[in-house]
Amino acid sequence: MKLICAAFRPTQVVVVLLLGIFSLPLQAGVAYDREGFQPEYLRVQRKEISRDQAAAIVKRRYGGKILAISEVQKNGRSMYRVKGLSDKSQVYVVYVDKQSGRISR
Repeated sequence: MKLICAAFRPTQVVVVLLLGIFSLPLQAGVAYDREGFQPEYLRVQRKEISRDQAAAIVKRRYGGKILAISEVQKNGRSMYRVKGLSDKSQVYVVYVDKQSGRISR
């Protein structure tokens, strides 16, 4: 009996149990459809840039003052429409993609 008890020390048992728990497949990112219970992986939402970040991007590139910012849909994408006044007193309008931060006219 002493041989069996000596073979399994409490720390070894704990280590084996922890290894067993952590080796199980993780399903944290799986959602199940109610009808067929088909696993679908959830899309990780990318952070969108804020209005202030869009204004800073445009101001850094063109300078001057930002007059107005509004949210619009252009070519199926969410964008900010940024109206600005350049240092040479010219009004310009650019679009900033909410996902990537790219500027387009």
